[in-house]
Amino acid sequence: MKNFLMSLVFAAVAALGFAQSAAAAGNPFETANAVASKTFSDLKANKDKLGDQSVVKGIITNDLMPYVDIRYAAYKVMGTSLKTTTKEERDSFTEAFGDYMMRSMSNAIGKYTNQDLVLSPVSEPDKSASIVPVKFTVKTAGQPDISFVIKMRLNSKTGEWKAFDVIAENISVLDSKTAEIQPIIKSKGVAAAIAALQDNKAGN
Repeated sequence: MKNFLMSLVFAAVAALGFAQSAAAAGNPFETANAVASKTFSDLKANKDKLGDQSVVKGIITNDLMPYVDIRYAAYKVMGTSLKTTTKEERDSFTEAFGDYMMRSMSNAIGKYTNQDLVLSPVSEPDKSASIVPVKFTVKTAGQPDISFVIKMRLNSKTGEWKAFDVIAENISVLDSKTAEIQPIIKSKGVAAAIAALQDNKAGN
């Protein structure tokens, strides 16, 4: 259940790119709240249709994935091995990592069962900040609340804020995946790491 909720919140605020002008000029907390609120509202309104994977994947592909900083997250997972890889290997790994995130989000959204989201408090980030944590709480009837931190990164070239990690109960999705994938890259190479991502069941 924890993995599901982590992925669900990540999917909900993955659209941190939003409208291009808003991404460049907006407060990341306010924008994240607006996008997350709308996404959860849409999930509630369409919860009876979420069993259709084509519907779920269409939403993620068109509305969410463009606004996750997949390349940055993939490079973080590759870690120090990044320097010893070719451009082709980096591109292939990034694509595989994006596909993995797509499956994870699809699995999470497909299991939505009327959870509620408590939005983040709003503050003005430091002007020099390039990474900002945004905290949300997910409420599920009959279960303890779960708080999450979504890490947002400002792209200095485009001026856009995009999501790249989610942390719950002091566990980082990105750090967990890094601990799994980096040793494979170092011992067996990028191709083996890509195969591992492709073999991973969504939500793991």
